[in-house]
Amino acid sequence: MPSLRIRRRSPVFYGVLLSLFFCLSYPAVATAADPDPYLFRLGAGVQGLYPELGYSAVLNLTQHSALQGLFIYNDYAVIWGGKYIYRFLIRPTHNLYAHGLAGHFAFYTESWDLVVSSGFVGGIGLEFTTSDFFTNLKYNLEIGYSTAGVPWGPPGPSLVYSGGIHFYLF
Repeated sequence: MPSLRIRRRSPVFYGVLLSLFFCLSYPAVATAADPDPYLFRLGAGVQGLYPELGYSAVLNLTQHSALQGLFIYNDYAVIWGGKYIYRFLIRPTHNLYAHGLAGHFAFYTESWDLVVSSGFVGGIGLEFTTSDFFTNLKYNLEIGYSTAGVPWGPPGPSLVYSGGIHFYLF
């Protein structure tokens, strides 16, 4: 009868086996990454559609997509609507994006004619971040084409300029 030989394993084998067990038990430690700085962040601030200024809120849905609500109310204009923002180029200091605003426009033209209509504004914008000063403060400048016109401008479709400052609360 042949003898059964018991083979002893080296301590290095057990050490490697134990370290593999710990690595596979805690995958979050091995794959930890920074959280997405754009995911579900809410910003509040002011947004202007030249020459009028109003309130605004931005909700970042993903790194590239965001929704913005705009409300302007004064003696010469009432503008409100919703904007979709899609970021093409994302850098730590600035973002390039395209936007589309659907809303209701009521304003006076340069000849004091009252314009009241629904309309659409589409264009491009640039968002700046001052990461050295306040990481949650962002500025944006936009240029676009409006189907309803612009306050204090000629009636009918025209180019519009806008800009804003938003502080991201969380």
